[in-house]
Amino acid sequence: MTIRVAVVDDNPMVRAGLRAMLELGGLDVIAEAGDGRAAVEVVTRYRPDVTLLDHRMPVADGLQVLSHLADLTRVLLLTSDDSDAVIAAALAQGASGFLSHNSLGGDELLRAVRAVAAGEGWLAPVAAAVAVRQLRGRAERESAARIRFDLTRRERELMDLLIKGMTNGEIAAYLVLSEKTVKNHLNHVYAKLGVRHRTEAVARWQGEV
Repeated sequence: MTIRVAVVDDNPMVRAGLRAMLELGGLDVIAEAGDGRAAVEVVTRYRPDVTLLDHRMPVADGLQVLSHLADLTRVLLLTSDDSDAVIAAALAQGASGFLSHNSLGGDELLRAVRAVAAGEGWLAPVAAAVAVRQLRGRAERESAARIRFDLTRRERELMDLLIKGMTNGEIAAYLVLSEKTVKNHLNHVYAKLGVRHRTEAVARWQGEV
C-alpha cells in the first residue's frame, strides 16, 4: 500500500522540497500545513500514516502539538535544533523519529518515513546519542537509588508496578504471589524508603530515579 504522508512546515519552499522528494520516492503526500494549529486540523481530517512535523513554526510549534498528533499519526520531527532538551522532549511526547534539517537528504527521508510507517523508529545520529545518554543516566540513577535504599530486585519490581498504579491484588496476580506476600514486601519497601504508604513511596522513588 502507498504510504500517506502529511508535511507540516511554515516555509512553503521547504514543504515543496519535501513533497518533491517524497513523491519521487513513490509516497503519497495527502496534506500540507504551515503551523501547528493547522497541522492538528489536517491530521485529524486526513489521518496520514506519517506526518513530517517541523519544530519551529508560528501560531503553535511542533512540540506544542506533537503529543496530540502522536495519538492520530506517526510523527517524524524535523528540526535544526539538535539540543538534548528538544530531542528528549520530542521523544517523550511520542515522536516516532527525529530528522535534522542540517543533514537531511532524500534517501534518508524516504528510509525514515518507510521505517516509521512500518511501526519502527528512526533516530538521526544526534538523537540516538541523546537517547543513549538518557538510558545511561536512568541506569545510573537507578543504581544510586538501589544502593541508597538497599531495595532487592523483587522490591524494585514491586515499585515499578506501584508506579503503574496496580493494586495489591493485581500485583499478586501478575507476580503469581499471594496478596499477603505482596503486602509484606511492600511494608519492607516502605520501611526502607522511610514512608508510610504507596503514594509517598511512589513519590520518593520517582524523585530518586
